[in-house]
Amino acid sequence: MYICVCNAITERQVRASVDGGATTLSDLQFELGVATCCGCCAATAAEYLPGGRCSSVCDVRSIAVPVNAPPAMVESGASAANSSFPIPLVAIA
Repeated sequence: MYICVCNAITERQVRASVDGGATTLSDLQFELGVATCCGCCAATAAEYLPGGRCSSVCDVRSIAVPVNAPPAMVESGASAANSSFPIPLVAIA
């Protein structure tokens, strides 16, 4: 599918640019020339950037998770051993 008709830029080219490290619309404009003529495609092209609706790039964020729960968080009678294992968290955009 064409993203930018003026410059004949396809969805595949935009995805490849983002996978190659483009993170802003300015990066896409510099590398591909997308949204440099009439600008009608700028919003669509931006959806392929990290965090966008059509992005294939994960938006990774650090989240602090306590390794050992404070005594107030452990239920009475529950084993504390079950609350001390690390839980990996993954955020997908």
